[in-house]
Amino acid sequence: MRVRQLREFNLALLAKWCWRMLADMEGLWFRVLVARYEEERGRLCAGGLRGSSWWREVELLWDGGGEADGGWFGRHISRRVKDGTDTFFWTDPWVDEIPLRERFGRLFDLAVNKLDYVADMFQLGWGIGGDAWVWRRPLRAWEEELLGECQALLLTISLQDHSVDRWLWQSDMDSRYTVRDAYQLLTTQDAGPLDAVTCLIWHPQVPLKVSIIVWRLLRDRLPTKGNLTYRGVLPVGDSHCVSGCGAVESAQHVFLSCSTFGSLWSLVSSWVGSASVTA
Repeated sequence: MRVRQLREFNLALLAKWCWRMLADMEGLWFRVLVARYEEERGRLCAGGLRGSSWWREVELLWDGGGEADGGWFGRHISRRVKDGTDTFFWTDPWVDEIPLRERFGRLFDLAVNKLDYVADMFQLGWGIGGDAWVWRRPLRAWEEELLGECQALLLTISLQDHSVDRWLWQSDMDSRYTVRDAYQLLTTQDAGPLDAVTCLIWHPQVPLKVSIIVWRLLRDRLPTKGNLTYRGVLPVGDSHCVSGCGAVESAQHVFLSCSTFGSLWSLVSSWVGSASVTA
């Protein structure tokens, strides 16, 4: 128990640096990291193979990096949008605390303007017939339905001029991040979804090879190009999907949002006679 408590305290302490780099972009540490790893439109770039062990641990807190308990920090922060000039439309968690990239993965894969700010998309027009939507190819019927769902979600959103966007710590919307708050979150959270389905994955009626691939899939341990690049097996520029769609080949992308492989779900659903399930 003490080992676990020490580990979670260290995670909460490390996450403090994540918060400082988001909330204090004029601070000395942020400028030092920009000089080391560079930045893209106000966000620090991933260190990749050049990253120190400390910086890799920080990255794991944000995106998970294939670890079962990774990414918890990124899941507990949100972006409060005011004028929208400093919030990424697709990748920041500004609508219902969930990035639109995750909620509408297929649309993100097809979008040309993946790095536009909220204000840019709003000015171009994100309603029906707006110029904000630029795609790599014409949308299919079911993709048009996804777009309609996304546009309906944005109808109630209005921006406030001359007010800056800011980050929020979700466990307490009225305060900034604290190590104590994060530690309490880590020590009181319930068992993860992987623990809940273990008995189903390793069920005696499930073939062993199926159990193994599902277990690796849920832990993001499949040898996708994204994982192989992260571990230094493949060069940094060789992480694109084998289908040629241009997106990074991750498990999420291959199984759910790829324009080539993702469409197989509807065929499988029809084959087994079940209702189709979206990502």
